[in-house]
Amino acid sequence: MDRLTLLLLALAAGCAVHAQSDATERAIREGNSAYRKGDTKDAVKAYTGAEQDERGAFNLGNAYYRQDSFPDAQRTFETAAALAKDQQAQARAYHNLGNSWMNQQKYSEAVTAYKEALKRNPADEDTRYNLAYAQKKLAQQQKQQPQNKQDQQKQDQQQQQQNKDQQDQQRKDQQQEGQQKQDQQQQQARQPGKIDKQDAMRMLEATQQQEKNTQDKVRAKAQVKQRTRTDKDW
Repeated sequence: MDRLTLLLLALAAGCAVHAQSDATERAIREGNSAYRKGDTKDAVKAYTGAEQDERGAFNLGNAYYRQDSFPDAQRTFETAAALAKDQQAQARAYHNLGNSWMNQQKYSEAVTAYKEALKRNPADEDTRYNLAYAQKKLAQQQKQQPQNKQDQQKQDQQQQQQNKDQQDQQRKDQQQEGQQKQDQQQQQARQPGKIDKQDAMRMLEATQQQEKNTQDKVRAKAQVKQRTRTDKDW
């Protein structure tokens, strides 16, 4: 490859970097203008175009923070801290990162972030105050966790007892239903079955015939007794 080609490639790369730098600067300026006006939506949109620049990332985190989008702010301040080249810029990013964690009630993470900020700027009294407050909230949270655990265990035990009571009641209901069915079947077995009409007629005729035979026997006995008495009289 000759020197002319190398020179042309170098010029092309320089132009690309310059164009990218111009776009980043423009995005930061537009974001700053929107941020000062209180238009955090447009500020986020503009800063996103400069997120790979430490200033753009830091300002984007601030815009998210003002929108109460604390998880987004936390993520962006982490990026800003990683991109920052000097100690003061890193301290500012870690300070705001701690604030983002605080608003998510992640006090342990907030303590860590504030400590990182103080490592880079030990004279920052705001960070020192926030660290003390975060440590206090963390201690309260840790003290409350055992009570929360006990409350959860109590709720679990109550739920288990409730489930057991429901199962016992279901078994009782099933047993009662089964007993009712059994009683009904036994009652039906004791009840006489239905008689066919022809069978009923035959039973009636048989009863009448039996009654007629009985009457004939009675009359026959009466006649015999009468003849016996006649013979005695005669």
